[in-house]
Amino acid sequence: MDLLIEIFNKLLHERAGFDCGVEALNLFLQKSANQNQKKNFSKTYVAIDANDENQCKKIYGYYTLTSGQIYAADLPQNNNLNLPKYPVPIIRMARLATDKQFQGQGIGGFLLYAALKTVLEVSNKIGIYAIVVDAKNEFAKNFYKQYGFIELQNNALTLFLPLDTIAQCTR
Repeated sequence: MDLLIEIFNKLLHERAGFDCGVEALNLFLQKSANQNQKKNFSKTYVAIDANDENQCKKIYGYYTLTSGQIYAADLPQNNNLNLPKYPVPIIRMARLATDKQFQGQGIGGFLLYAALKTVLEVSNKIGIYAIVVDAKNEFAKNFYKQYGFIELQNNALTLFLPLDTIAQCTR
C-alpha cells in the first residue's frame, strides 16, 4: 500500500466510514474537522491510498495540528534550561487516529512522521519550541513515548518533543 498525506477535504475524503475505535476521534473527523479548518482553528491531514481513483477516497488515518503555548515551568527540569518565563510557542497535535481496519500496520507511525515533518516546515517560518500531544490513554501515551516524547511534570498524559529532537529524527 502506497500512502499519501493530504489536507482533509470533506468533498474528496470519505469520513463517514472512518472508525478508529475511539468515538470522540471518529466524531471529530465526521462532524468538526471541516468546520475547524474553515475557521482556521486547526488543520487536519489524512492518509489515503495514493492509487485510489475513487472520487471520494477512503481515509486510513488522520492527524490534526493547531498552535499553542506552554509554560517552561511545566516542562521537566532538565529540559527548560534557558527558556523564558513567559509561554513558549508550540504546535499541538490535537488528534492522531488510524482506522481499526488498518491498525498495527505502521500507519500511526507514518502519520506521526508526517506531522513532525510539517512541524519542521512551519518552524522555518514561525517560532516553535516543541510539539505537544495530549494522549487519550496509557496505550496512546506509550505509542508517543516510543518515538521519544517526554511527559510533562504536571500531567502524565501530556507529552512533548522538542524541535531539536524532531530535526534529528526526521533527517
